[in-house]
Amino acid sequence: MNRVLPSSRGGVINSDIVRSRAVRYSCGENQSRVCLNLRTVLLLLLPSVQATSFVVRNGLEYHAEHAVIHTTALQHRLRASKNARKHDTKQMQRHRMSVEVDARGSGGSRGYQLTTPLEDMSSEYTGLIGVGTNLDGSAQFEARVVFDTGSTNLWVASVLCNLPPCDHAGAQQFYDPAKSTTSEAYFSSTGLKSDTDIDIIFGTGELKGPLHVDTYRVGPMAVEKQPFAMIREMTGEVFSSFVFEGILGLAFPSLSFGGIDPFFERVIKAKLLKNNEFSFYLNTDTKRPSALLWGGVDKDLFEGPIVMFPVVQPHYWALELVDFKIGGKSVVDKLPDTGKARYLIVDSGTTYFTAPTSMSSHIMDSFPVAPCSQVNSYPPLEYVLRSIYNQTFTLEVGQETYMVTDPEDNCRPAFMQLDIKKKAYGPAMILGEVFMRHFFTVFSRGDGSLEQAKVGFAHAKLGAEPKTGATTASVKSSYLQSAQTASIIRSAKKKL
Repeated sequence: MNRVLPSSRGGVINSDIVRSRAVRYSCGENQSRVCLNLRTVLLLLLPSVQATSFVVRNGLEYHAEHAVIHTTALQHRLRASKNARKHDTKQMQRHRMSVEVDARGSGGSRGYQLTTPLEDMSSEYTGLIGVGTNLDGSAQFEARVVFDTGSTNLWVASVLCNLPPCDHAGAQQFYDPAKSTTSEAYFSSTGLKSDTDIDIIFGTGELKGPLHVDTYRVGPMAVEKQPFAMIREMTGEVFSSFVFEGILGLAFPSLSFGGIDPFFERVIKAKLLKNNEFSFYLNTDTKRPSALLWGGVDKDLFEGPIVMFPVVQPHYWALELVDFKIGGKSVVDKLPDTGKARYLIVDSGTTYFTAPTSMSSHIMDSFPVAPCSQVNSYPPLEYVLRSIYNQTFTLEVGQETYMVTDPEDNCRPAFMQLDIKKKAYGPAMILGEVFMRHFFTVFSRGDGSLEQAKVGFAHAKLGAEPKTGATTASVKSSYLQSAQTASIIRSAKKKL
């Protein structure tokens, strides 16, 4: 197993683990008591091979840390929750979902670098995008959307949405194709008409609406003739629990409805980014902004190197999961092959950690609900991953990351039982927002090909300030009924 020092806070040169902040670093028993700064250590390692975006050392790929050079400041709304670690226990227990999208229509068919600030909306982080074009060239509608690496399609609230949580008066402020100079009807080679509603069923809700075509904007990036769905109906508690005006899916083309080229595919083809990647910094400090960075990274938002792993199944951002351990003991060794999680999916649209039914009970039993003062001794989670050079690497997550506070001020594991519907994509475990609040996470497409897809992790620098130019005082009005947005953390997952 490859061994690298993951954090500049100190540690062993020969440590084999990327640890969460719940675990303190110490020098190994057989090592010198001198702990070196990570970047100093890397300079002392064996000669490396450097590609455009990655550095290879000792069988592992590291992100080259090219910097974000363009930043788009977006408006914020303060998070609804009063406590970043408080989670609704009943919601966690009630929602058991599957990850595969059920998308259907009536026909049965299936250059820049910038920073997009995200906002913690209890169970989601959202940011602003633009759709359509006014006469003055500005976006016809700015939507607060979920940037979701676990889905691919685009959804935008439209003037068609008149039922709760929309209202008739508010819907007039949503996207209106009649007011956009770049609006076009959607035509499909499969025969799906532009006025035909499609619907996508999520684990906790459902969206319905017709497909349309218009210019889609994220900061200075503008993708012309982008197909997306106009929301006519949104049902389910997940859509009434926070301000929601759309979804921007960032997964792979095979997950897209009707063979539509996803937004990020079009960004790649148009060469709008110097480096085909995006990364998330989800702030644990609700008084500070979070950010989605495009085309590069901000070194002030993470510590240590960003270790990259190949996507082995480019449907989701799925990595090969060699083993999963709790406190050094394998959870999967004694399971039948059909019950062993083979993939680790990284999904910004999932709130919690997830595990398949075959593993869920063991995980939950290992971490009983207890007063938070009594969980410090809980062992770490260990995800054993494989690099593109066949080296294994352990990603370790401590209890301060995977244990969350419930409304009774007890700590409980932030785990959900979740099974992938299609066997080809599972069994799998998922790392969601709770994980990403502690780990800066990069999603790279390399030269744009599916074979070049990778995900990278580094320790997030807690409480850092992304250079977005936005503040929590700048608020964009939402036109959803305000009474629907007054809950603390709600659903475990908004989708799939």
